[in-house]
Amino acid sequence: MLRPTFRRTGTRTLAQHRIFRQTSESLATALEDGVKEILGRTIQVVTGPPLREKFTRMPALGVYLYRVNVRPRRREDLPSLVCQIDEDGLIREFYQDPPLRLGLDYLISAWADEDAEQQELLGAAMRAMLDRPALEGEMLEGDAFDPDTRIPVRPIEDLSVEFLMSLWRGFGEHLRPAVGYACLLRLDSPRRSEDLRKVDGRRVGVDLY
Repeated sequence: MLRPTFRRTGTRTLAQHRIFRQTSESLATALEDGVKEILGRTIQVVTGPPLREKFTRMPALGVYLYRVNVRPRRREDLPSLVCQIDEDGLIREFYQDPPLRLGLDYLISAWADEDAEQQELLGAAMRAMLDRPALEGEMLEGDAFDPDTRIPVRPIEDLSVEFLMSLWRGFGEHLRPAVGYACLLRLDSPRRSEDLRKVDGRRVGVDLY
């Protein structure tokens, strides 16, 4: 039996091409807010490639999206039945091609003049993310998200020393404390059927002979 997926109508379908950028911005804001709660002061959080000239104030944290990977689970699913409720409470049903499930892999790095301060700052960042296992609700900034969007944030366990060394070498920077996190999200397909017609009423006729 095919079970419909219920969604509240938003601007996600039209604006989802901005979901990478807005997820990065939301993650950076969540990290900034969490570290401020722990340390009692605001720390600069810079998104983009971790280059020293981008960090105008130290100590600081870097949030860099270094890889987008396609999650294999449900890659070949059949179209699903979607039940969408708009702001007026009207219900629309249609079939939609399966979404592309993605993982956004981020490198979070600590920047400070002293090694001890770098380590403390990275610890505060990881503690803050433990308190924020998902981006949702008011934490999501932008128009690429539905009201019920929830993006799990998980630490990456397989960052090798060789990978980190090659990454930092590519930026011309010395190896510094860093940890990886993955944001798990989906990119909805624009391919969908016409709205299904529902039965609004029924008329029964009786022929009398």
